Amino acid sequence: MRSAFYGRVLRAASLGIVLIVLCWPAARAEVPAAGGVNAEVADIHPWMMVALTPDGCAGGCRRLHSVVRDLSGNPRGLIYHFSQVTLDLIAEIQPEFIILSPQGTPWCRYTGHRAVELQNFLWTLVAAVEQMHVPVLGVCGGHQALSLAFGGKVGPIRAGEDDCMPYTRDRQSGAVTLTQTSPDPIFAGIEDQFRIVQSHYDEVKALPTNFTLLAEDKVSPNQIIRHRERPVYGIQGHPESSRSSNSPGTKLIRNFLDIAASYNKAVRAFIVEKPRLLSFQKGAH
Repeated sequence: MRSAFYGRVLRAASLGIVLIVLCWPAARAEVPAAGGVNAEVADIHPWMMVALTPDGCAGGCRRLHSVVRDLSGNPRGLIYHFSQVTLDLIAEIQPEFIILSPQGTPWCRYTGHRAVELQNFLWTLVAAVEQMHVPVLGVCGGHQALSLAFGGKVGPIRAGEDDCMPYTRDRQSGAVTLTQTSPDPIFAGIEDQFRIVQSHYDEVKALPTNFTLLAEDKVSPNQIIRHRERPVYGIQGHPESSRSSNSPGTKLIRNFLDIAASYNKAVRAFIVEKPRLLSFQKGAH
């Protein structure tokens, strides 16, 4: 039986290959062509979109970026490939929040140097959340990456954990009805049952221990999740799929942005200190 990505990448990282981050060149953000940043917004903190697809920010990533940019009113959305994201980078740009993009590649296909880069990013994400207090929203594959980062399990829908491509391509697609399981500000203005577009082959099979399930459905139960102590959310569906201001998806994104803004003002205050000496941080000994 083929070993799954979820154990393999951790074993690869434990061999010390993660030191690749110590000599990684300076990251350069991709700035979408949506007009220049004028003087009125030049002093606004940027936000970060992390592209999780191996080859960069694909169509789903760009659509989500566009929707978040419009709903937030902040045009300073910087796109970085996951291999570029380090704690130094996050401390330098001090993003208002981080969005983890959708991706269409099975996680077990992240092998070799891509597996190492991904694991480095997942470790960085945990530190950004727990030590730097950065709000995070993961969408579809980003929701799954968030779970992997904090110790959850991800695998193909209705398939064995060790399966990889080609595996039984069970897919959840179309508008799916979700049921809220726990109250949360992310659901402000949303009915207890609501529909959201889905398109995924993998799913979160087991939540990280420090996350709470907020919404579920019968086929793929772990649909919307939240970190118990931070404004960090994962949404399996595609809330960006509808531009209607009254759609549940639009409300989910807008509510996250409101939650992040309130948290930044009350707790974070954009403190610029970096986390203290983590073994995978650039320059750590």
